[in-house]
Amino acid sequence: MPPGDRDHPAATTPGTVPSGCYWWTDPDGDLCLMPGCMARLQDPDADCTCPTLQARLLRLENKQREREAADRYARRWWDALSNAVKAHPDAQSILADARRRAGR
Repeated sequence: MPPGDRDHPAATTPGTVPSGCYWWTDPDGDLCLMPGCMARLQDPDADCTCPTLQARLLRLENKQREREAADRYARRWWDALSNAVKAHPDAQSILADARRRAGR
């Protein structure tokens, strides 16, 4: 995308300009982008840490992957536990006790 100027600002979309950033005109009439994150306030060349749509999507995708991994682990654990109980000589009494504790 070509850089913009005061008279012809660069086109922006929610995915390119984070919601925390906004345009403002300084006293000299220059159009400036005010970053909404501390990273860009301290260093204008730093990567923006505002929640762009792409960044939010990546965070949600990572969270989804973490939850799916936790679910896979829980399923493996449940299968291993169930198989261990079934293989135990007192399996029927263990299962009956578990049903009683669960209110069934």
